[in-house]
Amino acid sequence: MDPLTQPQPEVGVESAEFRPTRYRPPAGSTRALLVRHCLQAAYRPHEDSTNQGDPPLAPGGRRQAQRLGTRLSEAGVSAICTSPARRARESADPLAHLLGLRPTVVEGLREVGLGDWEGGAVHQRVREKDPAWSRVLETERWDAIPGAETNEELHSRVARALLEVRAKFPGQVVAVFTHDGVIAAALALAARASSFAFASSDHGSISEVVLESEGSWRVRSFNDTCHLRVREAREVRRR
Repeated sequence: MDPLTQPQPEVGVESAEFRPTRYRPPAGSTRALLVRHCLQAAYRPHEDSTNQGDPPLAPGGRRQAQRLGTRLSEAGVSAICTSPARRARESADPLAHLLGLRPTVVEGLREVGLGDWEGGAVHQRVREKDPAWSRVLETERWDAIPGAETNEELHSRVARALLEVRAKFPGQVVAVFTHDGVIAAALALAARASSFAFASSDHGSISEVVLESEGSWRVRSFNDTCHLRVREAREVRRR
C-alpha cells in the first residue's frame, strides 16, 4: 500500500508540536530601511558660506557613510531613495557605488521645515537653550518654532513620500536616506505613537518600516548602529 494513502494514526494534542512562526512581509510589501544621514559639517553662524543651509558631510560623516554602505550592501537592497539635501545624498553615495545603483531623489523626504531656524540655526538655538526649543519638547510640536512646519503637515508629507517609494519599488528592499524628523514621523505613523516617540535617532543609523499596504505599516527596528560601533571599537583597539 502506498504510504501516502494509507490511513495514518491520529495525533493527540499531547504529542502535537506548534513551533513559533517568523514574521514574513506580505507579498508586495516594501521594506524601507530608513537611514539618518551621516554627520554633517558644523554650523558656523558667522561664516558666509553657501554650505550653511545645505551642508556637506564632515570627515567623520564620510567615514560613517563608508561603514554604512558596507553594511547595507549585504542587506538585499535593490533600490536607493534619498532626500534632496546634500548630506543625505553624500551619505548614500558609497552604497550606490557598491551596488551600481542610481539613487532616486524624493522631495517629500526633506527634513522638517524649521521656519526661522532654517539654515542650521537650529543647532545654535538648541545649544543655547532657546525657550522655544523647550516648548518643542514639552508639546511635541514643531510649530512651537516660529514659522515651522506643523506636525500634521510633516506627517502628511512623509506618508505621501513613503507611499511613493512603495509604489515605485513594490516588494523590494529600499535604502531611504533621510533625516531625523522624517524618520520620527514615519515610525510614529507606523506605530500610531506620539510624534516624538522615535525622535533623536543617531547619525548613520538604520530603522526599518515594512510598508505592507497603503494603510498598514509595521515597525521592525529603530536606531540600529551596530555597523558604526563595531568598527569604531576595532579602530580604537588598533591605536
